[in-house]
Amino acid sequence: MNGTSRPPGGLLASGVLFLLAPFVGEVLGASLRLSYFVEPLRVSGILLFYGAGVVLIREVARRLGLNWWGIALLGLAFALIEEGLALQTIFNPVGMGGEAVFGRALGTNWFWAVVVCGYHLVWSVLIPIAVAEWLFPHRRRSAWLPVRGSVVLAVLFGIGTAVFTLISYLRSDYRLAPLPVAITLLLVLGSVWAATRCVDTPKDVPSDVTGAQSSPPHPAAVAWAGLAGGIAWFVLHIVVFTGSRMSFVVWTGIALALAAAAALLLARWTRSGWTPHHQLALCFGTMLSVGLFGLLIVTSDDRPENLAFQLVLLFALPIAYIYLKRTRRPEPSRLEAHDPEAV
Repeated sequence: MNGTSRPPGGLLASGVLFLLAPFVGEVLGASLRLSYFVEPLRVSGILLFYGAGVVLIREVARRLGLNWWGIALLGLAFALIEEGLALQTIFNPVGMGGEAVFGRALGTNWFWAVVVCGYHLVWSVLIPIAVAEWLFPHRRRSAWLPVRGSVVLAVLFGIGTAVFTLISYLRSDYRLAPLPVAITLLLVLGSVWAATRCVDTPKDVPSDVTGAQSSPPHPAAVAWAGLAGGIAWFVLHIVVFTGSRMSFVVWTGIALALAAAAALLLARWTRSGWTPHHQLALCFGTMLSVGLFGLLIVTSDDRPENLAFQLVLLFALPIAYIYLKRTRRPEPSRLEAHDPEAV
């Protein structure tokens, strides 16, 4: 069968990812709380930007045969568009809620830029794609939609970006100058270009296919590592808005070192018998960390329904993980692992 064919259920898989992206990226962390669902502008912007944007990232990555590092770079571009160009929080001296931001110099919130881009890269992009591909494993390395579907996604993503920009203009008097706009656009284009260099090759196939002898970590250990790493990242998030006696340069260095350590550890794991079950465990651990962070946020909320909703989400997470783990989704075949368009 030629490369123009699409896997069955591609539209359904895309719809699931369309909802998963805003759920993991915004709802679990309480950025989109239950009481906010009555605000159509906010909800529509989040659905269009996150849903269409992340599905579009996956479609582009699978069509170009990119590996997960390529997806991560596209996720970085996604984060820069949102926080740099649309919401402008990377440059605004106060946050969207009017709070002071720690770590500002030369018109840029450097520490926040690293923390928020890391957040979106992992929780808004990588985790939703990984979970969606667990749910639809048979063609997880293939595009799910025809080309015209990607065009529609690009239009919806553009509308979502415009809605976010409008929200930024309505909530803040800050206006981004031409120079930061140009620099951010160059960074976005550079990230996209770098992503296209990360083409999948046989060496990216899990080592249980290539025959490596090293043993993989236990999935439980992977889940605990994801939880610990996520909590550490959200501690950095708290520092952004509470400040510290240490220089923001030190904190930014800590954030970059933590991100590098996580990337190196993950790269090592994926060469030692990594399976979709390990990937699911990692997603669960990191999702649990953002759920706990969301719970911490809503404890200061004066709306009890938000707290109740967050508790329900936290309770549902382990149940969902246990259910998905027991479904024993099939592994991709050797042929599919090497050739995304193979049948």
